[in-house]
Amino acid sequence: KQWYQRRVAITAGGKTLKPTLSGTRNKTRKRDEKERYEPAVFRDAIITGLEDVGNNHDQILRFLCETATGKLDVKRYGEVLLDVLFVGGIIAAGGAIEGGVRTDICLGKQDPDDVKSYTNIFIQFIRRYKWLQKSLGEEIRKIIMVMRVCLDDNERGLLGSATAYLLIEGIIPPNLLSGLTQDHLLKDDVAVVFATSLFRTWLQERDMASLTSTLKKASLDPSLQDIFPLGPKRSLDHIEQYFQDQGIEQMVQHVRSQRANNNRKVFMAKMKMFINDDEHNSAELANYIKEQIDQGRVTTPLALHIIFSTIANSGEWASQETVPDDFIKELKQYCPLFTAIIQSAKLQIEFMNKIQEFCYDNINFLKVFHKVIFMLYNGNVLEEDSIVQWYKQSHSTKGKTQFLSQMEKMVHWLENAEEEDSDSDEE
Repeated sequence: KQWYQRRVAITAGGKTLKPTLSGTRNKTRKRDEKERYEPAVFRDAIITGLEDVGNNHDQILRFLCETATGKLDVKRYGEVLLDVLFVGGIIAAGGAIEGGVRTDICLGKQDPDDVKSYTNIFIQFIRRYKWLQKSLGEEIRKIIMVMRVCLDDNERGLLGSATAYLLIEGIIPPNLLSGLTQDHLLKDDVAVVFATSLFRTWLQERDMASLTSTLKKASLDPSLQDIFPLGPKRSLDHIEQYFQDQGIEQMVQHVRSQRANNNRKVFMAKMKMFINDDEHNSAELANYIKEQIDQGRVTTPLALHIIFSTIANSGEWASQETVPDDFIKELKQYCPLFTAIIQSAKLQIEFMNKIQEFCYDNINFLKVFHKVIFMLYNGNVLEEDSIVQWYKQSHSTKGKTQFLSQMEKMVHWLENAEEEDSDSDEE
C-alpha cells in the first residue's frame, strides 16, 4: 500500500503533481561548469613569474613556454598575457592601466639596445604557438590606438622599434599601421614618434624600397604627410627638415623624391591645361615654366620632356597608327617656347634624347623622329653641332639603330653644308 501511494500521482486543487524525491538536488556535470573569468589573477601570476626570472630574455621565453603554457590558461587569457608583455599590466578601456598594477619586466621598460632581443621572445613564442599570432597583430593595433594614454614618448619609440622587427619577420600584418592617421594620434606628434622609431629600425635592418612597399600595403601615403599634424608640419619642407634633424638620411632622400613626384604631377596638370586650351597665353605659359625651373620644382630636361609628350598626346594623332603632318605643324608653334628654355648645347642633346625615348615608347611615333628633329632645326631650337654630336656619340640606346638610320641623310647633309660654308669662308 505504501509502495502504491508513492507511485500514484497526488492531486491537489485539480492539478496533478509529479512525485519528487526529498533530500536531493541536481548536480551540474564538471564539464558543464563555467570557470570564472579572472584576468587579474592571471595577470598577477604572470607578473610574479616574470619578476622571478628578471629581465633575462632567455629565461622569460622559457617561463612562457614551459610554465605559462603548462600551468596557466594562456589560450583564454592571451590578450592579458600580451598586455603584460608589452606595457606591464592590463590595458583597460580608454588606455589606462587597470588598477595601476604594472611590472617593469615589459617592452616599455627595455633599453633601446635590448628591444631586438626582447622582440625575439614574441617571435620564438609565436613560432611555437601559432594560435597566438593573430592575437599579437590585434594587440599591437589596440596599443597603437591607445598609446597616447598608456605610453610616454620613450615607450612609443620602443613600441615602434619592436613593430618594425615583427613586420620584417612577417609575424604581424602591415595594415595595422593604418591607424596612425587617426586624429587623436596626430596631436602632439604621437604618431610621428612611433613612426620615426619604426623607420629608423627598419632602415637599419632593410632598405628603403622594402619600407615603401610596407607603407603601401598599410595604405599610408608614401609622402608620409598623413601621419603629421594638419598645418605647417604637414608640408614636405617641414617633413624633410624633421628627418634631417633626426639624422635619417634615407628618409630625407625619400621625402625629396616624393616632393619631386608631386611637383611633376602638378607641372603635368598645368601643361595639359595650357596646351589643351586653344586660347592659352604663350607668354604666361613661358613665365610659368621658367618660374618652376628657377624654383627647382622641375629640371629643365624634365620640363622639356613633359611639354613635348603633352603636345604629342593632346591631338587626334595620339591614337592613330601613323602620325600625320598635322602633329609637326602643331609642334612648330612651340619652337619659340623651346628656344627660350634651351640655353645650351647640352640641353639640346638631352632634349633630343627625350624625344628619342618618347618615340621609342610610343610605336606610332617611331617613323616621325627625323621629321621632328628637322623641324626643330629649322625652327632654331637645335643647332648643327648638337645634332651631329647626338648622332655620333650622345644618343640614347633605346631604338638607336632605327633612329640613327632615320637621321643618317640629315647628318650627312649637315656635315657637307658645314664643309661648303668653310670653303666659302676661305675663299
